[in-house]
Amino acid sequence: MRSAVTGSAVVHAGLTVAVLLWRSGTTVLVPGPDVVQVSLVEAPPTAAPAAPTPPAPAAKPAPAPTEDTGVRIEKQKQKPKPVEKPSEEAPAPPAAKPVPPTTAPVVALPYADMGGGMRGQVAVDANNFEFAYYLQQVRVLIARNWAPQPGLPPGTHADVYFRVSRDGSITAPVVERSSGNEFFDQSAQRAVIVTGHLPPLPFGWSGSDLGIHFGFEYTGS
Repeated sequence: MRSAVTGSAVVHAGLTVAVLLWRSGTTVLVPGPDVVQVSLVEAPPTAAPAAPTPPAPAAKPAPAPTEDTGVRIEKQKQKPKPVEKPSEEAPAPPAAKPVPPTTAPVVALPYADMGGGMRGQVAVDANNFEFAYYLQQVRVLIARNWAPQPGLPPGTHADVYFRVSRDGSITAPVVERSSGNEFFDQSAQRAVIVTGHLPPLPFGWSGSDLGIHFGFEYTGS
């Protein structure tokens, strides 16, 4: 029992000496039942952590140039929209009148009396048309529909050109030579229009149609 108390006292005394020596930074050998060598070294001071670098302030956008800063801003002027005009329908071009052929007509039947102070002449475009009987029928049929205005001076005459199709139909009658009297010209042209249809062209004629120049003359007798 005594030995235990003595050992405990020794241990406490050794610990007290160790604490004192730790403060002086020397090595202390503590006697005891077991020899323990302890080396106490003063710890180096730890460096304080570096303060975080504050973020750089964001750059402010440059203000847009205005007229107050001395920079001229060109403003685009809006062009006025063109005013749409109402569409006007263009008038239809007048129908072209048939133009007589440039070839000289061949007189097949010279002027002959048709009664009532009227004479008629028949000429054709083809120089090889030898069917005189057919042209005589043409002169008689057209003369029936001719009624000139009375009181005209003798010798007044006009020429009307038209074409006869294979079936005898008359197309495109036009005054190719005027008498100088509008009413006389109209009466001659009307005589051809009212006739409208002639006998079919002769079978011996190879052409598809025939151009006829009809001369109207007023004798006054």
